[in-house]
Amino acid sequence: MNIRQEKIIEILRQAASLSTLDLARSFDVSDETIRRDLKQLAEEGIVEKFHGGVRLSVANTEAPFEQRLRIQPAAKQAMAQACETLVPDGTTLFLDNSSSACFLARLLARKKGLTIITLSLQSARILAEGGDGNRIIVPGGELRPSDMTITGASAIRFAAQFSPELFIFSVAAVSSTRGCLDFDLFEAEYKAALMPYAAETVLLADSSKFGASGLIQTCGLENIGVLVTDAPPPPAFAGAFDEETRIIVAG
Repeated sequence: MNIRQEKIIEILRQAASLSTLDLARSFDVSDETIRRDLKQLAEEGIVEKFHGGVRLSVANTEAPFEQRLRIQPAAKQAMAQACETLVPDGTTLFLDNSSSACFLARLLARKKGLTIITLSLQSARILAEGGDGNRIIVPGGELRPSDMTITGASAIRFAAQFSPELFIFSVAAVSSTRGCLDFDLFEAEYKAALMPYAAETVLLADSSKFGASGLIQTCGLENIGVLVTDAPPPPAFAGAFDEETRIIVAG
C-alpha cells in the first residue's frame, strides 16, 4: 500500500463515498492513476467500487489505524529510536495519536519518570504495558473507535491545562508552502490548539510525507522546533524550515 492509498482510506473514513474524479482532483493526479490505486485496494478487499465512485468495504473488518501501522514500519521504527534520545527520564510531553507515536510509545515505556498526555488509547495501552514507571494522562471525551482516539472539545480543554516540555506529533503531509497538513478536521484542530503550550515541538515525518497531499493546515513549518525524518528533505524544502529548526535524519 502506498502513501496515496493510505490517504484515500483516511478520506473515505470521513466522506463515506467519493467519485474517482473527486479523488483525482484532491491528489492532483490523473483519473487513471486513481483507478489503479482503487483497483489494488479493491483486490485487497479494503474498498468497494461502484459506478463512478468508491467506498470503504463493509467486509473490511481491519481498522484503518492497523493498516497505517504497516506502512513504512522500518522508517517509523528508525524515527522512534532517534526521537527517543530527545526524551530523557523525567520529561513531560504530549504524544499525539499517530501510528508513528505508537512506535515511539514502545520505546518510551522503558523509561522512568515520564509524564505523558495523550488522546490515543493505543499509545496509552502500550505505555501502560511498561509498568508503573511513568505517569500516563488521558483526557475524557468521545471515543473514535477507528483509531481509539479521544475526541471532542472537552478533550482539548483538558489537555490544554498542561504545559509539557515536548509536543511530539505527526501529520498526513508536509508542504514546502502550506506547512503541516492533515485530512481530519479534529486532528488539525487539537494539534494547533495544544502545540503552543509546549516548550518544544517535535515533528515525526518520514520521507513519504514530503510533498504528499493534505487538506487542512495544522501548522506552519516555522512552528517546528525539531524535525525527525528518515531521509533528508527534498530540495524543494531548502529554506522552508526556520533556521533554528533542528533536523534529525534517522538511520
